[in-house]
Amino acid sequence: MGTLKDTENPSAGAKSAATLQIEVQVEDRGQVVNLAVTEDQANREGVRAALGLDDDYELFERDADEAMAALAGRKAVRLVAHRNKKITVQVRYEHLTKEKVFGPAKTVFKVLQWAVGKQGFKLEPQAAARANLILPGAENPLPKDDVIGKYSPQGQDTLVLDLTLRDFTNGVF
Repeated sequence: MGTLKDTENPSAGAKSAATLQIEVQVEDRGQVVNLAVTEDQANREGVRAALGLDDDYELFERDADEAMAALAGRKAVRLVAHRNKKITVQVRYEHLTKEKVFGPAKTVFKVLQWAVGKQGFKLEPQAAARANLILPGAENPLPKDDVIGKYSPQGQDTLVLDLTLRDFTNGVF
């Protein structure tokens, strides 16, 4: 069963208003929300209203540190709605802790790149390839495509993570 195109729809008269497809991950909601908004709703206020969010939530493009810019002229975008504008990430490895401030829309992968890189723990390439970030006391690493705002405790702007080189493939710990 396909989708109905305007050319197949006899009731489609005038050209419909351009829509923007938005995927939003909201800080305290488990599921990602998909929206289709018109061009005049493609701004902070329009997206917040469509999601039922108040002004406490800021909108970020995925993997960006700063709040979202204009969305006009775009067809699709992935956003993160979060109350914290910045999250201080503390990564622990062996007996050291490194700290850096990120936007809540940064992916775990980007934080991991920083942690294993020159400004983080300066791991050798072989070790960096095995590295994962994990919440203290957790059994499994964080999915690299998740955003860090998902793991930031509500009402707090600091996230503590452990850098691990454990092998998580095939259930081996």
